Parts: sequence; C-alpha cells; structure tokens
Amino acid sequence: MKKYIETIRNKVRIFPPKQEGQSSEEYARQKVILGIKYGTFVLAAFAVLRGILMAAGENVSVSNSVDGRELPIYCVETDEKKIALSFDAAWGGGNLW
Repeated sequence: MKKYIETIRNKVRIFPPKQEGQSSEEYARQKVILGIKYGTFVLAAFAVLRGILMAAGENVSVSNSVDGRELPIYCVETDEKKIALSFDAAWGGGNLW
C-alpha cells in the first residue's frame, strides 16, 4: 500500500523534486515562487468564476410564442431604467418565420 501511495504522490507532485547539487535555500526559493504562481492562478480563476456566476444570476431570458411560432418581443413595460440588446442571427437568411 505504501508503494501505491508513493507512486500516486510522485504523479501528483505540485513542486518538482530537489535536484542534485541544489542547495536547500534555492529549493525553498523555487517552492515559494511556484506557490505564489499557483496561488495567483487559483485566485484569478476563482474571481473570474465568481464574476460569471454573479452576472449570470442577473440575466433573464424571455421568449414569446403564438401558435407554436417564436415571435420577437419588441417592448416590455417596466418602471426600471434598463436597456436590452438583442441580435437576430437569422437576419437575411431567407425564411424568418
């Protein structure tokens, strides 16, 4: 079991092993630099993910269908001052309905 755990530990190693002739100070400095790089990456990825999740919670998608046909929504009455943008990707594609 120890051999199996050691094999997995070597495959999942975050920091490279100490090289021959490398001083302990150099190895410690290398580990600190790699730790800062990994930490920065993780924090940036977390910030991006959090931003996406916060922005996705505010967006609302609405559609309108009559007799099974999808129709565009041109106006929605609201007291809030908001702007909505929509893009017709099928514009100029021939049959719009």
